[in-house]
Order: sequence, then C-alpha cells, then structure tokens
Amino acid sequence: MRLLFFILCLAVNTSFGQTKELWLVDPLEPIYPDKNDLSKYGAKWSADYALGTFADVHIVIQVPKGTRFTISATLEGKSIDHYWSELLHVPVEQNTGLDSRTEQYKNTKNPYVIRRAPFRIYEVIKPLKSRQVISKDIYSAFRLSIPTEVIAGTGKFKIIIEAAGDGWKMTEIFSPKIYKATVPNLQQGHFFYTNWYSLKNMEEKHHVERWSDSWFEVLRNYAKMMAHGRQNSIIIPGELIGMQDGKIVLDEERMIRFIDVFRDAGFSYIESPHLMYRGDNDDWGDSELKVRLTKKRYYHENGKEDVEMIMKLIRNFALKYNLSNYWFQHISDEPTSVQAACYKDIARQVKSIFPEVKIIEATNDRDGLVGAVDFWCPLINDFQENEAFFRARKKKGDKVLVYTCLIPGGPWLNRTLDMERIRQVYFGWGAAHYNTYGFLHWGLNYYVVDPFEQSVVHHPAPGAAANNFLPAGDTHILYPGERGPLSSTRFEAHRMGIEDYELLYKLKSVNGSFANKQINKLFRNYTDYTTSLSKYRKVKRKILKAL
Repeated sequence: MRLLFFILCLAVNTSFGQTKELWLVDPLEPIYPDKNDLSKYGAKWSADYALGTFADVHIVIQVPKGTRFTISATLEGKSIDHYWSELLHVPVEQNTGLDSRTEQYKNTKNPYVIRRAPFRIYEVIKPLKSRQVISKDIYSAFRLSIPTEVIAGTGKFKIIIEAAGDGWKMTEIFSPKIYKATVPNLQQGHFFYTNWYSLKNMEEKHHVERWSDSWFEVLRNYAKMMAHGRQNSIIIPGELIGMQDGKIVLDEERMIRFIDVFRDAGFSYIESPHLMYRGDNDDWGDSELKVRLTKKRYYHENGKEDVEMIMKLIRNFALKYNLSNYWFQHISDEPTSVQAACYKDIARQVKSIFPEVKIIEATNDRDGLVGAVDFWCPLINDFQENEAFFRARKKKGDKVLVYTCLIPGGPWLNRTLDMERIRQVYFGWGAAHYNTYGFLHWGLNYYVVDPFEQSVVHHPAPGAAANNFLPAGDTHILYPGERGPLSSTRFEAHRMGIEDYELLYKLKSVNGSFANKQINKLFRNYTDYTTSLSKYRKVKRKILKAL
C-alpha cells in the first residue's frame, strides 16, 4: 500500500501534500518567477531544427521555495548534462513607450507589451556549475541547449529530462526533430549584423586592464559569444587612432591583434569608428561636423587635414593586411538634413583617399545623403514609412540594413524586455521579406548600472528631461559573467531569426514563391506579424521540410 501511495504521488506531481509541477516550454515563451499561464505546455515538447544550430527547450519547475533538487538529461542513454543553464530573472521597472522611450515620456499607455510593469522576467542564461539546485522563487527556470551536431544525425530523437528531489521525481520528454537543411557557418552567412559594445564595462565587470593578456582572454570570450549570436562585424576601438607628440598615429600592433581576435571567431567585417561628431554638446542644429579625434571643425578649423591623415593611415593598414574588401567606415552617427551637405563633402574626401572603403551609417536623413552612403541603416519605422526611397537606393547598387534603439516602441519590432521574444526572431524574417541586408544595434553591453537589478535607466544625453528614460534592456543584450558575457533570451531569439534568414535565403534560391508565401504567413511588415508561437513552429517545419 505504501508503494502504491508513492506511485500515486508521482503521478499527480505531489509529495507529502506539497504540489510539484514541471513544464517543457518553448524558449520564445516569456517566463516569470511569480506567476505564469503554462496551460498549453506539459511534460512533453517537440520542435524542428536544422543542422548547424541548437535544439533548445526551457524547463519550468514549480516547487516550494527552498526545495533542493537535481536536474539531468540523457540522449540515447548518454548524459548530456553539460548543456544545462539556469535562467536568471531581471526587473522591468517601466513599460516601453507607445512610440519611443518609456511610457513616462509622453504619459501614454502602450498596449503592445507582454505584461504591465513593474515585474521581473527570466532573461539571463547562466551555465549551470552543478545540477543540484535550490528553488528561490515560485517558478524556477532552466535551459537545455544542445548543438544539433551533438545529436548526430537526422530524424526524431528522444531526450529524457528528469528533476528529482527528496522522495519525488518528475520525468519529461523533449523530442527534437533534426532535418538535413543546414544553417551555414558564420563566414558563409549572408546577414550583416553588428552590436556596438563598451570596453569600459567589459573591463570593470571582469577586472582586467586594457590590452593586457587577461584582457584579450576576456575579449575572446566576448567574441565567441557574439559569433554564437551570428554577429559578424566588429567596430574597432577609437583609441587605436590617436595623438602622439602632436601627430595622428595608428597603433598597428594592437589594432591587428584586436581584429584577429574577432577574425578567429569567424567575423568577416571591420567597422572603423566615426570620424566626425556634432561636438561635445551634441548640437543637432550645427551644420558643420567636427573631427572626433582633434575636435576641429571640418571647414573653419581645417579639420579636412585631420580627416586626410586619418584616412591615409586606415587605408594603408587595410591594404597591408588585405582587409580592404571587408572594411566599413562610419563618418558621423545619425546625420540629419542639417549636417547632410558637410557629410557629403567628407564622404567624397574619404572615397578619394580610400576608394574601396564602404561607408555605412545609421541614417536620419535620406535625400541629402544620396551618393554619400553605400550601406544605409535607417530605423525600421523610417525604412517602412519610406520604403520606396530605400528600394530606389537598392536599385542603384546601395545596400540597406535597419536598426532600432530607444525607438520605435508600440507594435514595432524591437529588443526591449517587455516585448515578445518572437519580435527579435522577426528581424531575420523582415530582412527576408524586404530583401534587406542586416541589422545594427548600439547596445551590446552599455549598461550604466547593475543590469541584474536595473533595466530602465535615465537617458544619458546632456540636458535630458527627467521623464526621458531608455526602455528596459535597450542598453544591453548580454550580461556580465565571470570571465565573459552571459547570453539572454533576447540574444538567442535574435540568433534564431538570423538563422531563419539563412534558411529562407536558401529556400528562395530553390523556390522563391514558396519561400515568400511562408514568410507572409508570419510577417507582413514591421508592425504586422503573428505572435503565435505554434504558428511560427508550423511554418518553420514547412521550411525545413522544403529544404
């Protein structure tokens, strides 16, 4: 009788009168530490994957706080426990605004959020050191992420996942189906992707001194994580071109060592930092740009000479190391119509010195920059509202990618914490739909506070109003770990979307009409898309079968 009672307890996930439940959950599903509706999930979950990617699943366990238990996973009787991570939750203090920033900026409610702030959400992915854990919240969450090549083969597989504590055990089954379709490696990919980063934060969080051997070790870990997320372009530190004894110099030894860290990780492209800026007071109304290094105005303080010297140094370096075909040059971030004429003059000078270089820019103006920009990078709302202009630029041979920042909010795709994770996936689908080139974001790790305890920060611009905040997570998509960065659910969702783009790119070459039909089932434009995860999974399955 006692044995029968014990079996019945396991069957209903109870032990000694205390409820215990476990769910296998789609990694794109938001999970919270305090309350969840997981009624559509259970102890079984299956999904479809290509080769060259990761079979991911989230495990949510509800046990009393303070419960000790062990989690494990086996594939065909063999342990795969080194692919476990725990999920850590972070706060969302304010909701993203209806058009930009947070709701407080215009005091307008944004109905397109997954939950009303304040709340905490599972976000950070931290590799598990030990499979023995203690529950700290009502819901504990974990991630199993297995490289598909480890599963070794195609077809449907059964992965047994087990959670066990004192006198109880719960078993669940994750069934990934692996197809012959293959996501290309990073260097063979077709999607341009860059995140700008903060070396200062990297150094402070990991206690390393710039340019030391330990610093390069940490940098390599960042490069590996960025490459894992499909980033393939890196902007070089501005200080590598500096002043010495009154002369402009390029630190060749450090620059090539820095670049090689990222080339070793699979990166293809190098972005040279902005030559110019609007000045220390960020004067958007000044039509004359200034040289970032020397602070000289381009026309009235003969900044042209500085630009010439800088570009000659860059050209000679790129030619020496055979990087000319992979080199991008930023001139001035987000140029408007006010600075357009000056920008064009600088672009002409840059091209006269280094003809092979490609000028790439996050752009605010359009007509005034025609002929000056090779790779246009408008905000997604600017692109969508002016699609005809950008399509015309593509016909002329220019490339177009998009970016987001604290703008846009509401229903637009973005990477803030209170948006569905499927929105990050759709950056890849948007590029496939519009035949655009890629994505840029300013905030890989630009947190200005502890990102585990604060996600919304005041806008750092000079004179920013008291109600001007950057939305939750805008400053960062990676988190500091011990010797390198920790991934996030947003970062992984973005990776999934770029991988989807590569699969759609292949499918278009075989059957373009079928590929476009599948895209349109999920994504019509940057504000018109389905958030249904089941529908996304069904369409993904069709694409994998077709390939």
